[in-house]
Amino acid sequence: MSTANIKSASGDKTLKGYQVLFWLLGFFGLMFVVNGIFLFYAITSFPGEDVKKSYLQGLNYNATLEQRAEQARLGWQAAVGLEGDMLVVYLEESTGEPLTGKSVNAALRRPATTNADHEFDLISDLGGRYHANVGDLQAGQWEIIAQVRDAESSSPKFVARKTITIR
Repeated sequence: MSTANIKSASGDKTLKGYQVLFWLLGFFGLMFVVNGIFLFYAITSFPGEDVKKSYLQGLNYNATLEQRAEQARLGWQAAVGLEGDMLVVYLEESTGEPLTGKSVNAALRRPATTNADHEFDLISDLGGRYHANVGDLQAGQWEIIAQVRDAESSSPKFVARKTITIR
């Protein structure tokens, strides 16, 4: 068995095989520990599916396309946003007239986590304005999803989405 000689300022030192083994085990052991920590935080911080039953939605995607085509035929328009601590949705028919008397709900979602998600049933005002008090929201990016539902159908008749940033 041969040994490697390394010259240093203090003289000759011999690097032994068990020292190399300990250095390698220490290095890779540290890598496993760090990767384990990263893996733990990645798994515990990711909520999983962004959409409920996404596999079934994929199978029924033609129904989703039909709903979007029906929404386009309606020609309704929506303006969605925040006014102070109020979530406000303005709805108009294709003729430009205010859309009134509808059941509207909205969801405020964080893209990165489901911990701060909120759902609201909006209250109708005159003139196609629907609102709900959302209180103080954390700074960051939010997605607003407003849905108009008919009384006879559980699926939304109209969906409007908007991404906002709160500073």
